[in-house]
Amino acid sequence: MNKTWIVAKQVFRKNVKSWSFFWMVFSPFITLAIVGLVAFFIGRDAAQSSIGEIAVVDAPSEVVSLIQQADTGNEIHFDLSMDEARSQLESDQIEGYLVWEDDLTNLKYYRKTTSKDIDTKSIASVISNYQMLEQAKELGISDQDLMKLQNQNVFIDKINVSFNEGGETKEVSTSNPAEIIKMGAAYGVCFLVFFFIINYVSIISQEIAAEKGSRIMEIILSSISATSHFLGKLLGIAMVIAAQIAIYIIIGLILWFIKNQFAVFTDLTAQLPFDLSMIFKESGPVIYLGLLYALLGIIMYTSLSGFLGSLVSKTEDVNKMVSPLVFIGVAGFYIGMYALNSTNNPVVRIGSQFPLFTPFVMPLRIAAGTVSAQEIVISVILSIVFAIILLMVSMVFYKSNVLVYSDKGMINTLKRSYQLWKSERSSL
Repeated sequence: MNKTWIVAKQVFRKNVKSWSFFWMVFSPFITLAIVGLVAFFIGRDAAQSSIGEIAVVDAPSEVVSLIQQADTGNEIHFDLSMDEARSQLESDQIEGYLVWEDDLTNLKYYRKTTSKDIDTKSIASVISNYQMLEQAKELGISDQDLMKLQNQNVFIDKINVSFNEGGETKEVSTSNPAEIIKMGAAYGVCFLVFFFIINYVSIISQEIAAEKGSRIMEIILSSISATSHFLGKLLGIAMVIAAQIAIYIIIGLILWFIKNQFAVFTDLTAQLPFDLSMIFKESGPVIYLGLLYALLGIIMYTSLSGFLGSLVSKTEDVNKMVSPLVFIGVAGFYIGMYALNSTNNPVVRIGSQFPLFTPFVMPLRIAAGTVSAQEIVISVILSIVFAIILLMVSMVFYKSNVLVYSDKGMINTLKRSYQLWKSERSSL
């Protein structure tokens, strides 16, 4: 155990002190900041390019008055003729001009391809309201009756109904903030597992392949067993993952402390139409089970990545060897994304019970309330058993693979390691 701990500490220190660890920790924040800035500048540019100076030609006086009263955000000229408007458009003095053909239902807006994309919806809304009022007058409908007709909005609230064995029913609205936060938490777990798989699958494979590729494994295994060495590597990576999660928790606590120091954040929380503490309490099972699935998923994928890393003889072959595992993770992630909109689909239901897909899919089914307690228990048991089997098989074959140097591909290397394992068992 002492030697295993030495290997674990060495792996932990080497990875934590690297720039790649710094990037893994802060890349989500940097990515969010970049996306936020890009969205801000795009939104600001879109807002600026949707308003400008335009002309309205041959508009009826009543419509001119209504447009002038409306806040369209544009500078509008009503005193230009068709030729004058076209001339000013050609010289870029205006961004475009609106022309009536026959009546208020037949309008054309002329612009250059290089002009701003002016938003004409506000003007169209003014004209539509005017036309509706005129038609209402012709039909003898009063303004009050017209307002009643316009305010006939229908809202359909979707209610999820569940029945327990005692015959009791539970009704939950899909628009309930608690349900939205549950789905958000489940999506967060799905993304968390995917994030760690994408980052750490290659790291642990590189850890093992680097020593094997340098041909020093014989020296290392002369002082420590292959099983202890493998477990030390996994434990070291687990410590790196724990350190990254701890950093996120510390950042979250700091942000929470800062929030409580400013009254503006407290006031905003108090003004919310729902109780956040109660919602998070209701979302507890989704979060706890989601973290359990995430832990089991990380164990399964790290065990497999360590096993695959022991199959390669050169570090440059690592990415090629672990790519099938990454593809499995990507497939599970996309099934999880599909489950956001269709949690009862057969693909989603079956995928939630497949251990390598369970961490991505099952939290979303739990959040949606489309899975029974028995299915949850079965999926947890299957995931635990599968994780243990993967870990045991990986340790057994790691002992055979770690000293096998072959460039004949994964299948041939597996065959050779299996033959070595059989010969070792027969010699016992």
